[in-house]
Amino acid sequence: SESAVIGYMGRAVYSYDDRYLLTATVRSDGASVLAPGNQWVTYPAVSVGWNIANEKFMQNVDAISSLKLRAGWGISSNAGIGAYTTLGSLGNSFYNFGSGSTIGVNYVNGYLINTSPNPNLSWEKTTGINLGLDFGLFKNRLSGSVDFYNNRTTDILLNRQLPRSNGVNSILVNAGETASYGLEFSLSSVNIQSKNGFKWTTDFNGFFNKEKIVALQLGLKQDLGNGWFVGQPITTIFDYKKIGIWQTSEAATAAVYGAAPGDIKIQDVNKDNVINAADRQIIGNFQPKLVAGLTNRFEFKNFDLNIVMFGRFGQTVVVNYLSADGGGAGYPFFLNSRVNQHKVDYWTPTNPTNAFPQPDASKDALLFTSTLTYRDGSFIKLRTIDLGYSIPTEKLKKAKIEGLRIYASAQNPFILWAPLVRDGLGLDPEGNGNGNAVGSQG
Repeated sequence: SESAVIGYMGRAVYSYDDRYLLTATVRSDGASVLAPGNQWVTYPAVSVGWNIANEKFMQNVDAISSLKLRAGWGISSNAGIGAYTTLGSLGNSFYNFGSGSTIGVNYVNGYLINTSPNPNLSWEKTTGINLGLDFGLFKNRLSGSVDFYNNRTTDILLNRQLPRSNGVNSILVNAGETASYGLEFSLSSVNIQSKNGFKWTTDFNGFFNKEKIVALQLGLKQDLGNGWFVGQPITTIFDYKKIGIWQTSEAATAAVYGAAPGDIKIQDVNKDNVINAADRQIIGNFQPKLVAGLTNRFEFKNFDLNIVMFGRFGQTVVVNYLSADGGGAGYPFFLNSRVNQHKVDYWTPTNPTNAFPQPDASKDALLFTSTLTYRDGSFIKLRTIDLGYSIPTEKLKKAKIEGLRIYASAQNPFILWAPLVRDGLGLDPEGNGNGNAVGSQG
């Protein structure tokens, strides 16, 4: 396969008295993966800045070293699809036309449609605005920035499901719309800077992002196959909701649902005394509420020490090995009182917990075990410890070496706090883009 992308960009920058700043950009891109007539897109961007600290009324404000206000608006585009997608494709396969000589069938090689063509496929576009503030205080001993952004993406490249009578299952189209907004912030400080050469600085940064689906293809309000819902994030969790474990005093009510004390209790959304697919609901999403990092740097003469910490707060992860719903052994096999396993707070008549259901060897599998997998993936971990020593330059001149630093580094040495690790359900909650907890079985 072969594909190509070409782009042209023009930019104009204007500054007046180092107080008022303006940057205007126009860009035009072409992508061969799109059909003729839709291969090119042109989009603009503009940003302005105001150096408030350079104004006359700020000259006598000694506490403020720098202060700048920024704003920007622009459009970006994406054509991240495979070559020849707009053309559609054929694949070869065998078809049985009846009886044959040796094996009883007559296979004939023919062609079928792999993908449906779409000559109207065009660029996906994102329009965004951002507002920012940069500041420095006390001769820049304390500095930082705050940025707010709001983006809207239209003409999203999505696969639209088609009736099987079309001969193909789906077609790639421009459909759907998403919106997101967020806040990013950073703060740097010079905590100590002594005359004897000791210096301690700290950098802190963090962000949060909120997104939602504004529209789906064909005006749909939900796409259960992909787990997409209008008004909700893309990473929505749609499943049954565990509200506890059936207790001994609830035996009669549990029997109505075909359950018994010690089984998982699921919320009956429509109150029909039956738990089925109609009782699935949106129970959360995989977006963290806050992601942050903290770096401390220490310097003393030729020694330096860097300590980097990283944290994620308010994010759900999936501990896959607890579920038997996907065909695996799940909780009925792991963690249910077998020897040499993690200690689990499971239900017994003398331990009426709501954490885990009772272990029951008489059952091949428990129902609704996917509800056990959603866990708090928050954590604070020590990302890096780096200790170094820079050999004085006067000792290196004879060897014609300009600089030499010896260092030792430890990567991810400690997890300082993580409910998932504390409860013995995983080795590392950081996970991946799908929300799966790293270190879990399965």
